[in-house]
Amino acid sequence: MSSPEALPASRWERLLPWLGAILGVVWFLAAFGPGLLDPTNLRPVSRGDLAQHVLGWFHFRNVPWSFPLGSTPTLIHPMTVAVGFMDSNPWVALAFKPFSRWLPQDFHYVGLWFALCFALQGWMGVKLMERLSPRLMPRLLGAALFVTSPVLLFRVGHDTLCAHWMLLAMGLLHLRPHADSRAAWRTVGWALALNVLAAGVHPYLEMMVLALTASLLVTLAWVEHLLSWRAAAAAFGGVVGVAVGAFVLFGYVGQGVGSEAIGFGFYSADLLALINPNGWSSVLPGWSVGEGQYEGFGYLGTGSLALSAVALLEWPARWWPQAKAAVKAQLPLVVVVLLLSLLAFSSVVTAAGHHVLTMRSAVEPLLPLLAPFRSSGRFIWLLNYAVVTGVLALTVWRWRQHPRVLVALLLGAVAIQGVDTPNMWRGNLLPSHPWPRLQAPEWERVDPFYRHIVLFPPILPGAGEPCEEGIFPDDAYLLFGDLAYRRGVTTNSAALARIDASQAMAACRSLRSDVQSGRFAEDTLYVVGKKQTAAFQRPELTCGVLDGYTVCVAARQGQFREALVRAPSVATPLPKE
Repeated sequence: MSSPEALPASRWERLLPWLGAILGVVWFLAAFGPGLLDPTNLRPVSRGDLAQHVLGWFHFRNVPWSFPLGSTPTLIHPMTVAVGFMDSNPWVALAFKPFSRWLPQDFHYVGLWFALCFALQGWMGVKLMERLSPRLMPRLLGAALFVTSPVLLFRVGHDTLCAHWMLLAMGLLHLRPHADSRAAWRTVGWALALNVLAAGVHPYLEMMVLALTASLLVTLAWVEHLLSWRAAAAAFGGVVGVAVGAFVLFGYVGQGVGSEAIGFGFYSADLLALINPNGWSSVLPGWSVGEGQYEGFGYLGTGSLALSAVALLEWPARWWPQAKAAVKAQLPLVVVVLLLSLLAFSSVVTAAGHHVLTMRSAVEPLLPLLAPFRSSGRFIWLLNYAVVTGVLALTVWRWRQHPRVLVALLLGAVAIQGVDTPNMWRGNLLPSHPWPRLQAPEWERVDPFYRHIVLFPPILPGAGEPCEEGIFPDDAYLLFGDLAYRRGVTTNSAALARIDASQAMAACRSLRSDVQSGRFAEDTLYVVGKKQTAAFQRPELTCGVLDGYTVCVAARQGQFREALVRAPSVATPLPKE
């Protein structure tokens, strides 16, 4: 059989990105198994952020279209939440919504999105390597290092943050050659498209893509002299306008949802983030980090570190001029990556979890701007991918005259990185659990006139007093949110990425006032916390215990009321899984 290098280059030029995509899907299947590709299999997405995202999609799919796009009035009723604040991937949710009536009830797109992200990681990895190597095998092996990147696998608990291929795509645009200004404008067009996509996937990704767009425009104007400064500024203004427009369209801004600076400096990156495995290596030691610094996980990967050691194992005078020229050619990109790295380290700089420097006083004036990005450690991804790209470029350049050695080095790095990904081989990346669903048969007898499911007090994390926390089990909002979805009614509880605290507190006060005054709606099921059951011991209410939860209704008739009459009146502890 002929090797890829021996076959016509044009044929393999076309096939190689597809091979990179296949490589990404293979790695995805090795990490998660085929079960996640079943869009009706809820077991892998039944916990944490993924369950929150799926619940947001469930409710959004069945509500009427409204503005902003993604409005989901059946969650946190009487308020309205945009599907973006459930991190339910607005663009994908919009794409599937028109087909909702034909989709199965338990349909979700998390697994399909994961597979797409890994495939595009491989595709963009190959395209990026085209700018570093004229040979085919190094391109595919370099893409494999991007596919097996620990920072990508680490984000599997948050599907919308797995679109790292967008960062690789922006890196590709920086390295793309331009024959003239028309070619430069085509590159700007691709950058605009990536901003539109990122704005409808996750705000953090959009901020990274937007910052990289700024460095790209400066490069085109200052380094390559293909755009005038006025044209570059106008282009950037247009991109910002489109991004803001997308945020308004999806309800990220303009809906009264604020963001305080609580958490900034806590969810940061450690100075040793790039070399700290933090449990993602079975051969290299790790260092402890702060409690919230999991957001700043930036480990390069054991294979990438090994390749770095080999590539740098030479007298610097031999490779430094080449590296210096590359940095100079991409100086705007380097500056942006370093600035965002400083943002990742935040106002409390740590090394191995120990405080090194505090810059709170200097950062304080900027907190209103930084507050929406309190999980600033995520910006370390840019430095991670920039370093991996630089190491690959240096490796390809150093062994450009020895292709067999180059292939052997890259293959060794990929093998090391693949083998030394212990969290994947342990099979616990996405543990399988039953989807939180109420089991008592009485729930199937809920009468059609019930239109609301009200938890008292509501579960609205981050809302503050009087929305008490810790009254219900962690998955209670999922249990009753799922019931509300299947019955086509509203619920007043959910876990959100951001919440309008003033509206939430007003809603909680209003509900508390209604309960204290004995104002109970007959079209509402009340799920009562154990500390609040005394307030519901009223003659006009019928209460019972189903699935360990006290449920009360004010309706004087109906089959569900009759079921509550026959149900136990005292809650018993639920069995643990």
